[in-house]
Amino acid sequence: MKCSGWRFQALLVIAVALVTLILTGSFSPAIGYSIQSSPTPSSNSSANSKVVMLTFGDTLKSQFTNGKPILDKYGFKSSFFITCLWAGSDKMRMTWQDILALQTDGQTIESKTMTHRRMTNLSPSDLNYEVAGSKKCLADHGINATIFATTHGNEWNNATVINAVAKYYNFAVNGFSTLMFLHCDGYNKESSQRDCRTYFDNGTLTFANRYSLREWSHNNIDKAYSYNDSKIFQKFVQEVNSQDRFNKGNGTINAVPIIGYHDIINNNTRDSTDMNLFAQDMKYLHDNGFRVLTLNQLGYDINRNVIYIINIPSS
Repeated sequence: MKCSGWRFQALLVIAVALVTLILTGSFSPAIGYSIQSSPTPSSNSSANSKVVMLTFGDTLKSQFTNGKPILDKYGFKSSFFITCLWAGSDKMRMTWQDILALQTDGQTIESKTMTHRRMTNLSPSDLNYEVAGSKKCLADHGINATIFATTHGNEWNNATVINAVAKYYNFAVNGFSTLMFLHCDGYNKESSQRDCRTYFDNGTLTFANRYSLREWSHNNIDKAYSYNDSKIFQKFVQEVNSQDRFNKGNGTINAVPIIGYHDIINNNTRDSTDMNLFAQDMKYLHDNGFRVLTLNQLGYDINRNVIYIINIPSS
């Protein structure tokens, strides 16, 4: 079949333009997978590799009255873990109206048991009540919780607890570390694991997995430095920047600091962080270009047994 002269010239112009775009890097062929269904190890990429996740535990009123306005100032979204029977139980706790207002404003609401009992020695029926009951409780209030937080963060090596959580949730915050490595391969002192499978081949639990997401407890630092805000802030800056050596210059994310808060109030109690310090933390994240993500932006690749980030915003 012959091409007329004008068709041939048009095709030639298009071909030359396409080759030029490819050679200059202005065009790249479509990648044949979706990040949501089949991510590759390098798929957690964007222009900026500085990310952080924030969590709030124990349904405390100060998170709504003191913390939320500061989050709103910078447009940050976080994950709030609710202990169902504590909601509205006294003036120290958020009401369901507060909790639903958080959800309406784009904060994510997740589960932290029914009663906050220590989980390791519960009977099977009591454990199911704390784990499954809290999911149903939140659902009854129009909240679809997909992430669980254990009550003390030391249940990561209890297979009974892990198995109960895995029946109802995609992930669980359960343990402490400076960073959460998305391939669970950065805990050389604690584990030989090289991916995020929940169990080793011999049936023992791994140190970090999707039901043992590792967070950095701000309150542990608050107490360790006797509520000296200047020293605590230095540790916070050091922590959120510790990801730099693991995340790539091209925006690939391998490790994420998950920062855990509780009471945002000036009373120097066991679970408190000073309001001004919290404001300073958030201002630092904003002014230094960190992207604050929520935990429900985590996905899990069951083929590679790695965690990845879904829908990273460009800024």
